[in-house]
Amino acid sequence: MGVFRKVALLGFVFNVAALAAAESFTVDDIVVNGLQRVSLGSVLTELSVSKGDIADEADASNWLHQVYQTGYFYSVNIERLDNDLVINVVERPAIESIEFDGNSTIPTETLKMVFEDVGLAKGEIYSQSLLESIQLELEKQYGTQGRYNAQVTADITALTRNRVSVKLNISEGPVAKIKHIQLVGNRVFERDELQDVIQLQETRPASFWQGLGKRNHFSSAALTGDLQRLEDFYFDRGYLDFSVVSKQVSISENKADIAIALNVVEGEPYTISKIDITGDLKHLSDEIGELVTVQAGEVYSRADVTAVVADIKELLGEHGYAFAQVRDFRQPTPETNEVDVIIQVNPGYPVYVNRIIIQGNVATNDEVIRRELRQLERALVVNKNIRTSKARLERLGYFSSVNIKTQAIATRNDLVDLIVTVEEAKDSQINISGGYSDGSGFFGEFSVKQSNFMGAGVDFSASVNVNESTQNYQLSVDNPFFTLDGVSLGTDLYYRHSKFSEITFSTYRTNTYGGRLKLGYPLSENQRISYGFGLSHDELFLNESNATLEMTDFRDQNGSEYDIATAQIGWSYNTLNGTLKADDGAQASLNVELATLPGDLNYYRTTLAAQKYFNFADNLAFRLHTDLGYGAGYGDESTLPFYKNFYAGGARSVRGYQSGSLGPLGTPASSSVTASPIGGNIKIEYGAELLIPTPIVKDQRSYRTSLFVDAGNVFTDQCRDDNLSCTNGVQLDEIRYSAGVDFTWITPIAPLSFSYAWPLNAQEDDYTTNFSFNIGISY
Repeated sequence: MGVFRKVALLGFVFNVAALAAAESFTVDDIVVNGLQRVSLGSVLTELSVSKGDIADEADASNWLHQVYQTGYFYSVNIERLDNDLVINVVERPAIESIEFDGNSTIPTETLKMVFEDVGLAKGEIYSQSLLESIQLELEKQYGTQGRYNAQVTADITALTRNRVSVKLNISEGPVAKIKHIQLVGNRVFERDELQDVIQLQETRPASFWQGLGKRNHFSSAALTGDLQRLEDFYFDRGYLDFSVVSKQVSISENKADIAIALNVVEGEPYTISKIDITGDLKHLSDEIGELVTVQAGEVYSRADVTAVVADIKELLGEHGYAFAQVRDFRQPTPETNEVDVIIQVNPGYPVYVNRIIIQGNVATNDEVIRRELRQLERALVVNKNIRTSKARLERLGYFSSVNIKTQAIATRNDLVDLIVTVEEAKDSQINISGGYSDGSGFFGEFSVKQSNFMGAGVDFSASVNVNESTQNYQLSVDNPFFTLDGVSLGTDLYYRHSKFSEITFSTYRTNTYGGRLKLGYPLSENQRISYGFGLSHDELFLNESNATLEMTDFRDQNGSEYDIATAQIGWSYNTLNGTLKADDGAQASLNVELATLPGDLNYYRTTLAAQKYFNFADNLAFRLHTDLGYGAGYGDESTLPFYKNFYAGGARSVRGYQSGSLGPLGTPASSSVTASPIGGNIKIEYGAELLIPTPIVKDQRSYRTSLFVDAGNVFTDQCRDDNLSCTNGVQLDEIRYSAGVDFTWITPIAPLSFSYAWPLNAQEDDYTTNFSFNIGISY
């Protein structure tokens, strides 16, 4: 307590005593001196005495407390002047502003909310004691994060009209690092094996992965989690008597190093003596029995029993028992180291969907969302149908988040409402992407896309792709629900113009215009088959001084202009849990394109693309992908037209190599002509990505970081006999590799992506590039 407050309280005692010693009197008036911001009425309404009342000894003490309890005043004294009651007060100041400086791990908005909850906010009465309590509590909170050097100090600045500004200066300090972890009492499992179980690690010098994961940073929450992991480890191996009998956390004098000692008791492993399934099994006793994979005589495993419980609950959910309760109990017998396992089943009532309520959609029509739902109104609640509905909505790409939950209806235990909440993504986007290479300079792409046009679920896009050699213009419209049963209809119109440049190695250019009509039909929830027909007109221009013999021979045989009719058939499979931020599921597509009559050329191209995610945890997944292709001529055409070849290298292929630069070399027309890449009719590309948490970032929802390895090349089985540099077939030693890092930031406007790749086995004559970027601007 400050000196000022002690003196004030002492004054209160004397003043109250003086009043108490006086005789009773009739109060003629009540005068309050010292008011600035506080109104007279705010004081008088709290007093139990009014003008005209008779004052006595007990009342004086009550008045003092009543004025104090308003919380507006530092000091109060009460005195009698003739028959007037005079109250002298000193007001507490009001808070004009509160600022925070130096905080990073605790957001400013969170701090403001906490301060507002306790009454420290703009316009509130300033309390020094309350502020000091909050400072201490903040330091404790930082301590739970392992920041034992954190300090919180306050600067209080007096302002006019009895106001103050408050500034909290926060020095968070570094997180204490773990210097040593000691395990005592373990005899069955070695320390190294247990160390692999827990997340906390001793600090190792110059460890990139440890620094990235911050596993050597101490926090009480992390230690609590590790104690649970140890228990899970032992319980999964039957050691039901395992316990951590003590834990000690020692902090160095400089509060920067932590030593942890855990004293454990392992006990002996328990075996299962019997398994009982109790409760109302309805008509599912046989199916539930098949789910019980643990057997008597086995070593007990909590993980295995928990999996059985989850499977039974899932089975009940698939039969409409959405709120089924399934619990497991253990009855151990320490004398024999045996345990009885009891699984209690309470299915409850079958639950039906009353209404489906859609929330959050502003631009998207309800019917666009409803047609993707596989959980219907008035139908049994089936968990699998809800999960499928959520996945289908996420794959649309119209929404940045999708949440589906059941909401109980009062007085009903057999009905729920299904609440579908979506957050719409930007449905209109201008996309700008590009890159740079030493050999070719900048290249870029510009596109305009209107997804979910007018909220009707129809996609519209227009794009321009420009680099040193090519300009592509394309207009597309796609209606995924042309009919109510999911038949899709789409059309493309395009024009492609190319020119002689370093990227095409000054050998040829083409002009193409045409269109396609596409029709798709669903085979199942995750599979579709598609058909298409296209017409195009191609014009071929050769650079006579640089063109290879493959090019001139093709022109001599087929001319320079071709009308091409193509038929396409495709199959696709998709179980991804999203689009840009997908991290689980798989996707595959197989497409065959056949150029046939009444066109001038006869050829076919087959492509297969696939990817698979293995999800380990939030923002931690592994992705495998591949892209394969093969093409050839048929009938009178012996080879695939050279300008229909596959090409490898570039941002969407093998990063680190210039776009289209990999693959076989053509046959020079003369010794003065340098052989140049001509593509190939065989494409092999594959790669892997490790999706990791973005360093330093707290909210991972807007970021995606991956470490990648790309591999691939194109090959040919159509070599000319006189091309000594060409080898027929796939040459595995010619596969090119690269590795790098990719970073994507999903801003409120649109995604920004950057990647940097290092070619791993580039040859001397390869065209390499390192950096590429992608910038999206939505409107």
